[in-house]
Parts: sequence; structure tokens; C-alpha cells
Amino acid sequence: MMRSLRARLTVLGTLAIYLPVLLVFAVSSISEREVVDIGPDGTGRSVTETSIEPSMWTLIAVIALAPEAAALAWWWSGRAVRPFERVRKAAERIEASDLSLRIGLRRGTTEAVALAAAFDGMLDRLEQSAQVQRQLVEEASHELRTPLAVLVTGSDVLLDHPEPDLEMYREGLERTRNAAERMRATIDELLVDARGRARTIDRRPTDLVTLARALVDDLSTLAESEQVELALHEAGPVECSVDEPTVRRAVANLVDNAIKHAPEHSRVDIAVRSSADEAVITVTDGGPGIPAEDQPHVFDRFWRGDGTPGTGLGLPIARQIAQAHGGELTLTSPTPTGEGTRFRLSLPRT
Repeated sequence: MMRSLRARLTVLGTLAIYLPVLLVFAVSSISEREVVDIGPDGTGRSVTETSIEPSMWTLIAVIALAPEAAALAWWWSGRAVRPFERVRKAAERIEASDLSLRIGLRRGTTEAVALAAAFDGMLDRLEQSAQVQRQLVEEASHELRTPLAVLVTGSDVLLDHPEPDLEMYREGLERTRNAAERMRATIDELLVDARGRARTIDRRPTDLVTLARALVDDLSTLAESEQVELALHEAGPVECSVDEPTVRRAVANLVDNAIKHAPEHSRVDIAVRSSADEAVITVTDGGPGIPAEDQPHVFDRFWRGDGTPGTGLGLPIARQIAQAHGGELTLTSPTPTGEGTRFRLSLPRT
């Protein structure tokens, strides 16, 4: 049994080309003649006799056309399977380290062009996934290098000291704990970021007011420890089609950021509003605000202002989630009241 598509198409093509030749040859070789048959009574009657009498030149032409038909069918089948060969060769050239190659087939049969387009789409997704993985590795190595250096240096200082006392051990353990906390926070943010970029947005009707209330309850302990009040402003349910876990993470990052920057005995306001086209969540703190020269960098990954706590990933992740939903995250600092910072998270309602 022939497994090659080209071989099968060649056989079918040869038959399709050569059978009409054989039919013409057979028809042209048939001859009829009339003869007179004289019976016993001496009367004659006309009789038609049919016979096949191919000429020598016709027979030679038919035999010579057989390889020509096979060659023509082989050429035609080669053109038919060429796009599939192109897909195969492209797959052989592509390696995990270089997913930038594409087939880019624009001409050919509808099925071949569709196959090439599906293959290129798969490569786009694989390349994006590989980029996310490479970026995660690079960012993790960059951000973890400093706390690891603190751990190693602190240990070396204590080990090399001739007579370390209890106070030195306590200071060393505090530095170690702070470095470990920073490593844990960085790893958590990087994993959340990677999952957010890899997952597909699963939109479902969600009441953003209910989501905000749950967040206020969850973060109230943190706010109390910082002596900051959380205030939710809403005027009823706000239904919106969003991916609830990721939007919850974005709002949580905004509120957590506001708590960290709000001065003691101040208030963080969370407001949920909606219009016909979009739902808006604003988070406003009463802090010192963000200097104008720093505002363009607020959404840069790992950027932290002077003395700013955190990993530098919370706001970039929140903005990425907003944009994945077709919305946007913007800031205003100072706020219209002249102090603090306001983040505005807008999401399309449909």
C-alpha cells in the first residue's frame, strides 16, 4: 500500500490523463465494412463487420504517451503537495531556541493555506510562552541576586568575627529575615505575574461592589496595623463581565500600595462607579503624592521610588490586568484636593 500522498496522486493523475488516450485509441482503431453474403438460393444480403485494426503509428503514439502521462501526473502531484512539504521543512528548522521562523504561506490550496496559518498561530503562542518563561527567569535572577548577596555577606561577617556577641547575632538574624522576606515577596509577585500573562481571560458577570467589600474585609487587619482607615464608597451593585480572580488581584495591589504610602491616621478611599460603557474603581490615599518626574516610571516593572517598600511589581501587574480586559489603569497625583494619589482602574462592562 502506498503511504505517500504524492505517489497516490501520481497514480490517480496518470489514470485520469491516460484513460482518455486509451479510449480515443480504441475508438479510432474500430473499423466497419460491409460485405455481401450470398445465400444458398443465390440471393445476396449486405452484412456489416466490425473489427479492431490499430495502425502501427497509433500504437506507437499510445505507448509513447504512457510515460509522458506519468511524468505530467508526477509534476502536478508535486505542486499539490509542495505546501505540505514547506510546512514539514519549516517544522524541522524550528528549534525551541528560535521560534521566530514562520511559514508565511499566501498562495496554494485553501486547505494548505489554512494549515500553514494554523501552524504559524501555534508558533506565535509558543514564542509568547517562551518569552514569558525567559523573562521570568531573567527577572527572578535579577531581583533575587541582591537579597541572596545580603544573606551570604551577613553570614560571612558573623563567621569571620572573632568574638561575636548576642547583639551582633540579633542584628545578623534581622538582616537575614528582611532579605528572606524580600525574596518571598518577589517570588510571589513573579509567580502571580507569570500566571496572569499565561492564563486566558475567563469573563463572567461579576459584582465589583461585592468584590471590593471582600477586599476591604481582607485588608482591614493590614490597614489597622498601619493605623490607616479603609473607606468604601458605592451606590449599589456594579455588574461587569470580567475575570474575577485577576481583577481582584489588581484591586488588591492598588489598595495594598495605598496603605503602604498613606500616613498614619489617614484614610484610603475605594470608590466603585459605573456608566453605560465602563465600570471604574478608584483608590485614593492621603499620602505625599508622587513627584512629577517619577510618575512616568510608576508602571515600570521593578521600579521603586526612593525608600519605597515593595517589589515594584504590584502596579505593573495591575495595569497589565486592566489592559488584558480592554481597560486601563491611570494615576492622578496630586488628586483634585491637592494631596495624595488616585489610581483609576477602568474596565469595559461587556
